[in-house]
Amino acid sequence: MAVTRAGVRAWPPLAVLGAGLLLVAVDATVLHVALPDLVRQLRPGAAAQVWIVAIYPLTAAPLLLPCGTLGDRFGRRRVLVTGYAVFGVASLGCALAPGVPALLAARAALGVGGALIMPVTMALLRDLFPDRHRRRTAIAVCSGIAGAGSVFGPVLGGLLVEAWGWRATFLVNPPVILAAVGAALRWLPRSPPGRAPWDALGAALAAGGVLGIAFAAGPSGGGFGAGAAGCVLLALFVRRQRRARTPLLDLTLFRRPGVPGAVGGVLLVMSTLVGLGLLLAQYLQVVLGLSPTAAAARLLLVLGASAAGSVGAPALLERFGNARVRTAGFALAAAALAIPAAGGLASPWWLGAALAGSGLGMALALTSSTDTLLSAAPADRAGGAAAVEKTGYELGAGLGTTAFGSLAATVYAAHLVLPPGIPEAAARLASAGPAQAEAAAHGLAAAPELLAAARAACTTSVQAAMAVAAGLFVVAALAAVRRRPAV
Repeated sequence: MAVTRAGVRAWPPLAVLGAGLLLVAVDATVLHVALPDLVRQLRPGAAAQVWIVAIYPLTAAPLLLPCGTLGDRFGRRRVLVTGYAVFGVASLGCALAPGVPALLAARAALGVGGALIMPVTMALLRDLFPDRHRRRTAIAVCSGIAGAGSVFGPVLGGLLVEAWGWRATFLVNPPVILAAVGAALRWLPRSPPGRAPWDALGAALAAGGVLGIAFAAGPSGGGFGAGAAGCVLLALFVRRQRRARTPLLDLTLFRRPGVPGAVGGVLLVMSTLVGLGLLLAQYLQVVLGLSPTAAAARLLLVLGASAAGSVGAPALLERFGNARVRTAGFALAAAALAIPAAGGLASPWWLGAALAGSGLGMALALTSSTDTLLSAAPADRAGGAAAVEKTGYELGAGLGTTAFGSLAATVYAAHLVLPPGIPEAAARLASAGPAQAEAAAHGLAAAPELLAAARAACTTSVQAAMAVAAGLFVVAALAAVRRRPAV
């Protein structure tokens, strides 16, 4: 009876954690549909447009491990409430930004708040749900919220931008944050600070290493130098952790069965979910001519399927184990993404099946991966394990935006067949992307031909990105099959 009552008392705090996690996930993708309205008002350049979207996850990713272990050292509720406060103030800064530099700074601050919130949220699940069966249900709920939030972002953005403009996408955050702070202080347990010292130098090495790798693949292409510097810093971090008496991150975590595959699963799912989401939002509006709201509504299929996968995941995990469920999720996502890659992009039925199947498969893979990571670490090190999971989450979101965006842009430019007689300036603008082609076609006699060529090239680029994503999931599924099953 005592366990039952404890379990009942744990569900209101879970709602508090879920609300904060939803906001953090939504803000990774909320600008996907709102970006055209933002561009019309602030007029950022092509590189600045990508940075406005990507700077949030790319700022959060390097800070997740330091922030997650901060909760282990100084108390998880305290760090979580601090993260809520930073996130709320940064949201106001985004909404009130007078120009691109101010918006970029506020979006970066938003990433700092998200880095404080996410790993502590997942680590608190160990405190609230010590029983693994109940914890799996709670993890499924939170993983579903995280994955669905990334899909719901464009839906929310489409509704808000049509009603009030892009600034409204950030104004919804502060009221929810205020309610979450009050509920957190009331419902969440006050976790005692840890006794082990916090390794500030190790945190700096970890943050710098992830930042270097993220910058190397970022929108401006930091290149070999940034990537090499990041690898060196991470190597120094690993060396320091091996020698430390109380390491910031227990590296033996990665020797446990299923953990490397779980980290890779989170990275793959989030890079695909966020990266392809941005491309699909553009395709639905530019090629199919849908309004922002209508385009976002199509993506609700991913949201519904992801929710269904999260609800059914605990029972599947109990029966088949994490490794088998994760492998099945990879295989289902690969099959679903192969549909539009093979030419089913223009059909609403085939596209709907692809969106639903990929959402279900990714939800299963994400839930099983998160459960593997949190269950592999002891309770007093749950913050570090959660930080590893959320680093994969945010790094995947940032790299997915840039990697799939760069791939699509390259394929688009290579397949764009400009009609004869297009002025050089208009041709350069049209080659930058399908949305830019609409602006370039204004007033031209060959506007219909130019728009048709841009839409055809955009379709080819999205199909190519889908094919690459499907191939990655096939490789992940085959690699998972070859590994020894892990519970």
